[in-house]
Amino acid sequence: MDGAIILAGGQSRRMGGADKAQVRAFGLRLVDRLRRQLPYGMPSIVISPHYLGMPQVCESPLFGGPVAGIEAGARALSHCDRLALFAVDAPDSPQMLPRLDEALNAAPTAGAAITRAADGYLQPLCSLWHTDALFGCLGALESTRNVSVRRLVRGADFVEVAGTGAERDYDTPAELQDIPPHPSLRAHRHG
Repeated sequence: MDGAIILAGGQSRRMGGADKAQVRAFGLRLVDRLRRQLPYGMPSIVISPHYLGMPQVCESPLFGGPVAGIEAGARALSHCDRLALFAVDAPDSPQMLPRLDEALNAAPTAGAAITRAADGYLQPLCSLWHTDALFGCLGALESTRNVSVRRLVRGADFVEVAGTGAERDYDTPAELQDIPPHPSLRAHRHG
């Protein structure tokens, strides 16, 4: 079984300090938009210190960085064979899951499949990992506190998957104005 870790616990400085998970586009909170695009029944855990009304955990201490959040989420979903990593400010990233799944299945020695966006940047928060490989990379770090996701990925054997644009993140209110409606969400208004 696959599970999803959704990172939503940052301090959102570029979003004006607003809790990114609570920010709305087309009437939906970003966290809800992302979760609605996960496969039906896929267990998910949101990493956030703010109450969201869904399964969530926090890194300890709070605001310990993305890798500390990933570690907290991986512990909560350790029963899953594979774990997808997503960021709440890239709410359409679950659309990449079929491509990530196909690439990981085609590379039997890889521990992860990670999206490379059209702009050339590796997007580790749009990825699918074998859970044991993720724990191996986490365990190889001296500490997970204040560690970048790129540093976590350095220890991974992974395959790259070309992005489709679904992996785009929206870091500011101005960027959020460019978010497209999702076909299944068209009944909602922007706001």
